[in-house]
Amino acid sequence: MKVLDVGTLLEEKSSDFKLELIAGSGGLDRLITVPDTNRPGLAFAGYFDHLPYERVQIIGIAEHTFLQKLTYEKQCEMLMKIFSPKQVPCCIITRSFTPLPSMTEIFNKLQVPLLSTALTSAQLLGDLVYYFDEKLAPTQKVHGVLSNVYGLGVFIRGKSGIGKSECALELVKRGHMLVSDDIVEITKRSGHILIGKSSGIVKHHMEIRGIGIIDIKNMFGIANILDESKIELVINLVEWNEAKRYERLGIDEYYTDILGVNVPELTIPVGAGRNLAIIVETASLNQRLKNKGYFSAVELNNKIIAEMNEHKNGK
Repeated sequence: MKVLDVGTLLEEKSSDFKLELIAGSGGLDRLITVPDTNRPGLAFAGYFDHLPYERVQIIGIAEHTFLQKLTYEKQCEMLMKIFSPKQVPCCIITRSFTPLPSMTEIFNKLQVPLLSTALTSAQLLGDLVYYFDEKLAPTQKVHGVLSNVYGLGVFIRGKSGIGKSECALELVKRGHMLVSDDIVEITKRSGHILIGKSSGIVKHHMEIRGIGIIDIKNMFGIANILDESKIELVINLVEWNEAKRYERLGIDEYYTDILGVNVPELTIPVGAGRNLAIIVETASLNQRLKNKGYFSAVELNNKIIAEMNEHKNGK
């Protein structure tokens, strides 16, 4: 499980999110483990059931105004109940509100970071969720090649030497974009979206057997590279086997599981005379049609069945 400490949040986003540390500096090593936030308004009113302590707590204008109406002792009591659990990462006050004296006292006592921002609650929530989603999203590294073909992210995989990189190179020559060769870092974002990218110093480089390492960006230009792309189709390259039956009609759909997301999958046999780049282009266009609700194989099958029924009824 990926985690993020409050100190890193403050270091990376203090400028973008206009964050300032107010109290609880001893708790900057507290961990943020979920990409969600919570506004503890109900807890301030005395309802503590199902309070998600593990989330970053946001105090906006409603919560701040409500607290001001309580006595100092009641403020301290509520703040202690909400922020004393160890799993609480931090609290952020929006709109640059001046922290109440009870806040400064309790957060310093508990060593829970109390941050302030000039942003409104709505602005901060959107920015935080996007940031947390990127930092805490499940990630795995997979062997393969990721290209963007006609705007569709295509992850090509297969055993070493099958021709993945050569196929991706031909796609680049045909005007498509390379995202990553050899190792693809895949991240699951909100909405069951898979994002693939390259990482490290091998970014935008490719290994071609017999030539070596080539720099796609410098060789073909910036128009043929992409830092990241959705993964919307998986193509498995396999060696042609005469004894094996391969898909001929395309009516049945197959999927593969990546980080809990089902992605459409095709198995393409590699044989002499087969232009893999054109096949991948065709598969990408066909998948785009499917995404828009048009399934070529099913449409043709329905037409054939309708015609057969007409002949049968005519007889």
